[in-house]
Order: sequence, then structure tokens, then C-alpha cells
Amino acid sequence: MGSVTPSSGALCRLIGEQVLCGPDQVVVEFGGGTGAITKALLQRGIPGNRIFTFEIDDHLSRFLRGHYPDVNVVHDDCRKAADILGPELVGKVGTVVIGIPMLNLPMRAQKEVVEACFRILPEGGRFVLYTYGLVSPLNQRALGVKGKRLGFTPLNVPPASVWGYWKAKP
Repeated sequence: MGSVTPSSGALCRLIGEQVLCGPDQVVVEFGGGTGAITKALLQRGIPGNRIFTFEIDDHLSRFLRGHYPDVNVVHDDCRKAADILGPELVGKVGTVVIGIPMLNLPMRAQKEVVEACFRILPEGGRFVLYTYGLVSPLNQRALGVKGKRLGFTPLNVPPASVWGYWKAKP
């Protein structure tokens, strides 16, 4: 978790506004934490069976299963997402939402998480993440992505930004 307080309603709504989920798609969340974003996805109208929430922490994974029984809670490393989702869902992910505090990870791990996103997204797909800084939390050049701040909410504690990232053109 990247903050001592759960994500606020304002941040959850801001993230929800950026989530794409077509009729034959699913949404994947990397780092379900306490479920604030998972709840926002459900409130946005995405059925629980079309949400896959990866949570590596055993305690948080059990918590999520107990609170969101309709959601596919995956107690495993998000970097294995392509293998876990399988060929029937790879390429049918509308959006990946990253709830992992990426700034706390070494560059190698950041690269592995970003690559895991692009392995499950369709060509041209994007992932979103939220951060408590005003600038991109990812080194775009080093990770081969292009990013854009999609929104900001001062109503979160601490204030938060939502960023969207796509593969950079070679």
C-alpha cells in the first residue's frame, strides 16, 4: 500500500471515470489492497465476475475475498497475470489499474509490472495508476511508455493524480 489512508471517494471516482470495459472485456487491478478501487469499479457498474484483482499479500487477499465475493481475487504476483488469465482473457482487458506504489519499486520491478500490463492488454491498450505526486511516477523513457496525467483530486489525503500510460512508438 502506498498510503496510510484508503483511497478517498473522490480518487475512486476519478479512477472509475478512466476505466474502459467493453462488453467482452474485463478489468484487471494490480494491488487490490483494502478494496477501495475494487469497490469503485463495482459502483461504476462493472460486474464482479469481470474484475480480476491481483493481491500478493495473504491477509489482504483474504480480506478482499470476504468483502467482494463476486470479484475474482487472485492471490498471486501480478507479473504472472498473462499466465493466470490465460489465452481466453489475454487481449480482452479493457484497462489495467495499478494500485501498487510503483515509486517504491526498483526500476527492474517497475519494468516487469509494466510489461505484465502490456502482455494482457490489447494492442494500443493503456493502464492507469494513481500517485500522490504531481509528476509522472514512472520514468517514461526507461520504461518505453508515454504517459499523461488524466486527473487530479485535492480531496484525497494526500492529494492524488491519476495517470494513463500507453506503449511508446518506436
